[in-house]
Amino acid sequence: MLVHSTYGQIQGQVRDGYAEFLGIPYAAAPYPDHAFAPPRPPAPFHGVFQAVTPGATAAHPHVAQELFPDPVVEGPNPLNLNVYAPTGTSGHHPVVVWLHGGGFFSGGNASPWYTGGSFARDGVVLVVPNYRLAAEGFMVLDDGIANRALLDITMALTWVRDTIEAFGGDPTNVTVAGQSAGATAALALSGCPAARGLFHRLAVMSAGTPLLSSLTRTETLSEDFAAMLGAPRTRSALTRVPVRERLELEAAWLPREVLAPAAEVDERARRARSDSLRWQPTLDGRVITASPYEALTEPGTVDSLMIGTTAEEWNFVLGSVDPAPSLEAARQGFANLGFTGQDLEDYLHALETDNPGHALAQALSDRTFRTPARAVADGAATVGIPTYAYQFAWPAPLFGAAHCTDLPFVFDHLDAPGAAHLLGPDAPAHLATALHGALVRFAHDGNPGWSAYNTRTRPVMVFDDDIREVPDALGLAPKELRRAPVLQLDFSIFPGQHGCFEPGGLTPRQGGGGS
Repeated sequence: MLVHSTYGQIQGQVRDGYAEFLGIPYAAAPYPDHAFAPPRPPAPFHGVFQAVTPGATAAHPHVAQELFPDPVVEGPNPLNLNVYAPTGTSGHHPVVVWLHGGGFFSGGNASPWYTGGSFARDGVVLVVPNYRLAAEGFMVLDDGIANRALLDITMALTWVRDTIEAFGGDPTNVTVAGQSAGATAALALSGCPAARGLFHRLAVMSAGTPLLSSLTRTETLSEDFAAMLGAPRTRSALTRVPVRERLELEAAWLPREVLAPAAEVDERARRARSDSLRWQPTLDGRVITASPYEALTEPGTVDSLMIGTTAEEWNFVLGSVDPAPSLEAARQGFANLGFTGQDLEDYLHALETDNPGHALAQALSDRTFRTPARAVADGAATVGIPTYAYQFAWPAPLFGAAHCTDLPFVFDHLDAPGAAHLLGPDAPAHLATALHGALVRFAHDGNPGWSAYNTRTRPVMVFDDDIREVPDALGLAPKELRRAPVLQLDFSIFPGQHGCFEPGGLTPRQGGGGS
């Protein structure tokens, strides 16, 4: 399939009724000489650009983890994006720009979990950009510029504004969505003046705190990183350091929870903390001028907001927490979070367990993900931004409703490589149809299909075997969540439970499945 774009002709391919374009450069190549420079506009294509194979990923160490596939593709230009577009239809389709996760130290658009055929099938153009990671993305150098990763994303959004019509997308109807680090980056865009007007809605899934680093902290990390490389903290000096040496240091700087084997349960418990990421978006006053808490309490920052988490985000940090960590190790983890021994007892009681590992994992989930999401929803709803909160609570057999277990459901892609390992063989297709359908509906008109959030009853849509609205679900322990009173049980908007999903004139269909 040939598309005539702003930058020249792009050749993609048609797969199962949708068009796929891979590795399209949205900025000039940063490697080898511009790895620490702000992004530069792409050059027009000479001839036809063949967008039929994955583009390069941002340089990062390969991380062995059980959550999702993370292929590393080498090449000079990781500042590329994938586009998945409907075929055989006319008119402007809503656009979702998906920001990948990976803790700002890993991840990329080459992961098969981010294939967007399901969105194209349902009338949405999906764009999945890469952005620079770790020191390349966030280190503060002599020029004073931090947040190169956010500048990358802003340039990708500029490409969408200028080019997406050629793929059938509507540049006036753009939703930025993301999960984990991608969700944190999406929230950071709310306080990024250069990105204003380039997107209209935010769909934020499992954004972790702190949502922004202080400039002082990032400057200190930058000084330490340069010193350990034996180089001045300048763009030119760091560019001359071989990539292999930088990646070796990046690997050594990975969060200790990632490096510790699952068997070391006591060690993992003692290391537990909510600020383990070194590199992340920085409130620098230049690229990012306001925190999400501030920006999203300004009316009109976004047209609407969808925000939520999984119910047991950090279960994966402690593995299956069987065998359980010691009570002493869990107490240390609780202290790292600013909690007391009594808080540990309270969590054990609320969770109806005698396993301190479960209590610590839930405390981490609450402190790092669920409570901040509730606070952002409170602030946005208070100033009249239409806000829709959700909680993914379906317990996967390996880790429960843990971090990343919702991704195959969001993409309606339960047969994605590795999904069965995380979710088991019997993941409910109706839940994939429902959660994916909610994001599709939100991209179309800003309403995913349930009651808008307010600070009085705090209605939250809970995605579990039974899909239901529950008051203040982001503030309830998982067992409390399952016993909570229901505000609404309306399956008419969720196919597979009752009827068909038909947002914005999409073709009705039954069931879930893969893309």
